[in-house]
Amino acid sequence: MIAGISIMRWVLIIFSSLMLIERINRFLKKQTGQSILKFLATFVIWGIILIISIFPDFAYFISGKLGMGENLNTLIFLGFVVTFMLIFKILSIIENIEQRITEIVREISLKEAAKKK
Repeated sequence: MIAGISIMRWVLIIFSSLMLIERINRFLKKQTGQSILKFLATFVIWGIILIISIFPDFAYFISGKLGMGENLNTLIFLGFVVTFMLIFKILSIIENIEQRITEIVREISLKEAAKKK
């Protein structure tokens, strides 16, 4: 261990810090696909990972404040629930995009068919 912190915690601290810096740069440069909602979501997620990496007892504190007791597993379970909710939301968005693409392709093909007649 280096200064009382394990190698894995150092890796998490460095990686989450790099991800935060990268997201801030992308947002400030206004790259394509960067919205305030996407920025805030990724910033919060990597920020929480960074905080828990630096202060592991913070996870127990949050778990206790949320009424889940002193068990860290409940906090991890809550993370899985949020992850699955996000996955289902993404799937819903993908289905909507597929429907829109289908409608656009139909319109274009009908216009092309009308021009050929």
